[in-house]
Amino acid sequence: MKRPAGGLIIVAAAFLLLVCGCEHDSGAPSAENSDLAATRQNRVRFYREYVTVEPSATRTTVTALYYFRNDSDESTTVGILYPFPIDRNHLYPFQTKVWEERHGCFEPIGFVRAETDVKWTMSFTPREEKLIKVRYVQEIRKHRAIYIVTTTKLWEQPIEIAEFEFRIPVSFEGVELSFIPDRTESHGDTVVHYKRYTDFFPDEDLTVSWD
Repeated sequence: MKRPAGGLIIVAAAFLLLVCGCEHDSGAPSAENSDLAATRQNRVRFYREYVTVEPSATRTTVTALYYFRNDSDESTTVGILYPFPIDRNHLYPFQTKVWEERHGCFEPIGFVRAETDVKWTMSFTPREEKLIKVRYVQEIRKHRAIYIVTTTKLWEQPIEIAEFEFRIPVSFEGVELSFIPDRTESHGDTVVHYKRYTDFFPDEDLTVSWD
């Protein structure tokens, strides 16, 4: 499966595996606490993502790669709010990590935990691009995994390219997806449903459910 190449990333791999040995656990949250700033204010664009959703019987693991770009000729700082799907059947993630690509390596960055999300800040030089990796593991109490995409509207413009892999255990029965995959492949004990969107500006979140 061809991964995004180019620019900073979200690197040429779906899960952003260890690169140069620079990926470590993120430490304690930073003291910064900023709300998501609209792009018309900060001139930063969220323009590409590659997301892998891996549900199991009791948890969902999400690994996501995000491209950001400062489209202006000025330096700027932006606050990022990253929401989780939280309800009585989808608990707050018991593991969350955030990395930034720097000089070919992925290094942990600090973040602030809130009731249903985490937050961090990024500073950009003029025309700079950044790659962020997020990984979280969430306990689920219902046979349904959710990945939030409707918050794209907060950026007030579509994502140029959005790619998703839903990696489902072959043992799951009655699997239903909220989207029609472009391609479905079997890899051992896993069925992979792949979907690619352009100019992605969704009205509904992406979900998978099973019996």
